[in-house]
Amino acid sequence: MADETIEAGRPVTPPAPRVAAALQGVEAARENVATELDNLNSSVRAAVDIPAKIKRNPVPTLGAAGGAAFLLLGGPRRVAQTLEKQLFPKRYARPPKVLPRDVEKSLDRLPEEDRDRVRAHLERDFAAYLREEHPKDPPNPRNSAWKTYDLLLATVGARAARELVKRLFEVPPRDSGSSRDE
Repeated sequence: MADETIEAGRPVTPPAPRVAAALQGVEAARENVATELDNLNSSVRAAVDIPAKIKRNPVPTLGAAGGAAFLLLGGPRRVAQTLEKQLFPKRYARPPKVLPRDVEKSLDRLPEEDRDRVRAHLERDFAAYLREEHPKDPPNPRNSAWKTYDLLLATVGARAARELVKRLFEVPPRDSGSSRDE
């Protein structure tokens, strides 16, 4: 082993105490960074290892994933619309009336054989006019209720989906008795 006090044929003076303390601090910081990087690496692997999470806790993991997917794909709105269709089927069974009442009254005065043909022609033309001139539906209580529902659900659903995704990707707590090399 070479003499540590001689470097390139010259004697080496020991560093000043402040410099030695700074060098030890740098070495300790390097070790801490290496340890933190190892911990981060293992935490990321544990957070992304969904199959292992499913094996450890199948019900909570699949529940969080299913709940997040349900919220992100617009499930609550679809369920509410399906319920509305079930509870109020007449709203969806009847064809929408696009002609004004006065025009409908005038059509009722036409002879029976011409009435359907003229009504279809007028409805086509009036629907085209409405698409061009008035692209949105007129305000009504049902549309207002759905817009309010969408606004509230978008806020609450986004927060809930965010929490479910966090839960899905959270790092499981470490057992104090297990080793890191398992």
